[in-house]
Amino acid sequence: MSSFADQQAAYRVECEAVAGIFRKPREIERLMHFMQPEGSTVSAFAKATRLTINAAYRKVQRYEQQGLVWQISHKNRAGRPMKVYACPFNSFFIPDRFVSLHEQVTEVFGPMQALMSRSLVEVASQGVNPVGGLLFKVTERGLWMLPAQPSGERWSPDPVGTPVTVHTSGPLLLNYEDARELARELHQLFDRYRLRRGGSMYLLHQILTPVPVPPQDFAFPHTGYTESV
Repeated sequence: MSSFADQQAAYRVECEAVAGIFRKPREIERLMHFMQPEGSTVSAFAKATRLTINAAYRKVQRYEQQGLVWQISHKNRAGRPMKVYACPFNSFFIPDRFVSLHEQVTEVFGPMQALMSRSLVEVASQGVNPVGGLLFKVTERGLWMLPAQPSGERWSPDPVGTPVTVHTSGPLLLNYEDARELARELHQLFDRYRLRRGGSMYLLHQILTPVPVPPQDFAFPHTGYTESV
């Protein structure tokens, strides 16, 4: 059997049962428990995942049958050998016959987008400079949906103590080279700030995607605070 460190290629998923693991974050976390060189015993796995010993044992047996974990050693405890298992893979290829990209994107990003929306509304409605409503403005560039003060005037993020939020979207008419340049700049900007370790959690989810044929009745309102309007 190859050593743990020898496994460089991705595990190729060949059955629906294994593909199903990657549709459920909790199941992925359970498998990740074994992605450590020292491995884990069934009892440690049960304790970490709050499964019964029997349920944990059945799951490890299933992992072993599917080739996802290997027995790597024994540990002697109170005269009884304890098997140690490890998952030698940290990447997995799932062919498209087992996975829907649309469903996967929805399942992964849906809960995060919902959390971001709730949090945005919460922080924008409180504090020293709350948003009091929405301002719809029509310009030569199209329809803009902007946060407004309780008085009806356009909201500004400038007053000290206002929560730092960014909520902006809208269509961009770019050629291919411009789109590639923007994508590189967005990645660089995100990575630059991701390396910092401040005391507050902020969520940022950025998407730049081509829309070849938008529906005729689909409106693209520009949202958020920007100097362009």
